[in-house]
Amino acid sequence: MDELLEYFSYKRNFLPSHYLLKIKSYSLISKAEKYETDIFEAGGYKWRLTFYPNGGKNNNGNNYISLYLGIAETNNFGVGWEVNVIFYLFVYDQLTDTYLTIQAKQFHSMKTKCGFSQMLKLETIKNPENGYLVGDCCVFGAEVFVLKHTSNWESVSVDKSSLISNAAFTWKIKKYSTLKNGFYESEVFTVGGINWTLSIYPNEWLSIYLNLADWQSVSTKAAVYADFKLCVIDQINGKHLESKAKDFAWGFLKFMHLNYLRDASKGFIVRNTLIVKVEFLALSETKSFSKQQNSAEESHKAPTKRLKVND
Repeated sequence: MDELLEYFSYKRNFLPSHYLLKIKSYSLISKAEKYETDIFEAGGYKWRLTFYPNGGKNNNGNNYISLYLGIAETNNFGVGWEVNVIFYLFVYDQLTDTYLTIQAKQFHSMKTKCGFSQMLKLETIKNPENGYLVGDCCVFGAEVFVLKHTSNWESVSVDKSSLISNAAFTWKIKKYSTLKNGFYESEVFTVGGINWTLSIYPNEWLSIYLNLADWQSVSTKAAVYADFKLCVIDQINGKHLESKAKDFAWGFLKFMHLNYLRDASKGFIVRNTLIVKVEFLALSETKSFSKQQNSAEESHKAPTKRLKVND
């Protein structure tokens, strides 16, 4: 039996999900040293509660009630077995319809029973104003959550532009004056193993955005973090207009006013061609690992609808 010294407690409104012990004749049960419940199952293992109505005498439980959770039927477990759990023990407050909740954890071959020798003082539980013992009846409960390691994990790193293959893309929009729709999108291009598109909205202002091209079709949805800048090329003077994306922006609603864009002296539209460029300054790379892969590394740079960019 193991006494838990580190724990925390609070009150909650909803029932314990795995087991309840309702004692209808506490005054009679209290004459016994202990009461052990029937076995119940949770998390693929079998458990039982042990209640000491006058405290566990061997664990400084005098003048307290003691309550323990024990793992049952361990004979078939292998040598050195261990079950990692988070479990909760409860005492029902019948006046406020709430449960005093105490959290604790872990079982192994040398520790098959865990709990609290000093769960509550006897004077506390017997005081009717506290609501724990009403009409010679009290209620206890348990929840047991087994922590099973799946061996699935991932690592994420952010590469600077010098480590990104094909870190820039240039989109030439020909016959610009003939564009009549409010939205235009480039062909799909690949940077850092991820498919992207550029899009423009030439209304009163020229809006420019970077988009993930096919996040819906990708089975993994790890977030993609990127730092990039968008640019409209000055084909005459070399004075390109560029801006870095900031915060959670995908691009810019008001990148450039159309009057400024159409000013021939600025060189943005030459031979009826507009050139938009994106340059990636940093881009995340996610590597996933799973037990099923026998520790083999699966590297992917998975698109998702959410795109975070940093200045």
